Amino acid sequence: MSTLLEMPSRFIAREKSRWPAWWNSLSPLRKFGPSAFVLVYWLALHALGGLRPDHFLIGAVIVVLSLGGPTAAVVLRFLFPVLLTGIVYDSMRYYADYLRGEVHVSFPYEFDKRFFGIDTPEGRLTPNEWCQKHTLPILDLITGFFYLFFIAIYVGISAYHAFVLPYFAKDPVVRRKAEILGPFVTWAFFMVNMLGYSTYYWFPAAPPWYVAEYGLGPARMDTPASAAGAIRFDQLLGTHFFTGMYGRAADVFGAIPSLHVAYPLLSVLFAFSIGSLRTFAVLFYLIMCFSAVYLNHHYLLDILWGSTYAVITFLVLRAVANRRAKNR
Repeated sequence: MSTLLEMPSRFIAREKSRWPAWWNSLSPLRKFGPSAFVLVYWLALHALGGLRPDHFLIGAVIVVLSLGGPTAAVVLRFLFPVLLTGIVYDSMRYYADYLRGEVHVSFPYEFDKRFFGIDTPEGRLTPNEWCQKHTLPILDLITGFFYLFFIAIYVGISAYHAFVLPYFAKDPVVRRKAEILGPFVTWAFFMVNMLGYSTYYWFPAAPPWYVAEYGLGPARMDTPASAAGAIRFDQLLGTHFFTGMYGRAADVFGAIPSLHVAYPLLSVLFAFSIGSLRTFAVLFYLIMCFSAVYLNHHYLLDILWGSTYAVITFLVLRAVANRRAKNR
């Protein structure tokens, strides 16, 4: 027990001893570039009138990790694509309305009703409509939990692939595959998000909760974001997680593709390619597919679209990773 308690102090002492040599080895751009980037980011948000405490947090994380030493620099390289994704997503509130095409309201609904509709005494329902009539508290808790922590779960799986397996995997094949693919797991997150965000503009689409509340008429561009079925999770626990999270949503009409299922599928593809966490990754994906429909945030069309983007992203980055490994 005492050894475990001593480990943090030993780690800090080691990092302090390595810091001067590490700092002197950096170029001026590497030394001051991240801090300059954060300063420009804060100034731009301040000028736009949208600077919030969470923006300070993101910037502070980047600055601290960029100055914290060699180990912190490794963590920054791992997390930077995730942080950059958050910055890009948040920025869309300032230009989305100028780039977005005509919003598709009825097409996703009619597509799901035609190909995946469920016949009931009340008529043919989409899977979303059917689920809203068959909710259960236990399902609200499970789906709400995964919908709340889906990014954290993906980052956790990615960290396991990037940091644990390359050093501690007993199977040398698994260890080697993790060394090759591990550096790309968070860049896959960034790439699939960029594909998804771009689709928000050339194929904007209303989510199923919008149709349930406002119908199939022309899109109402002043519609506030909604937690939809996820609000049941907050009501059960007496919390405000989803109301707060969706209150800051940057784009209401970004239902296609479902990025909620794209991340778990990326986890599945990396897990099977590396050879670890396969069962958990598959369960993660299946639960998220069900949650997206059950919580009334996505149609099955959105799930298929998001899954396709995940496969494309993985195939591209796997090819890049393999070519990089051969060049080495």
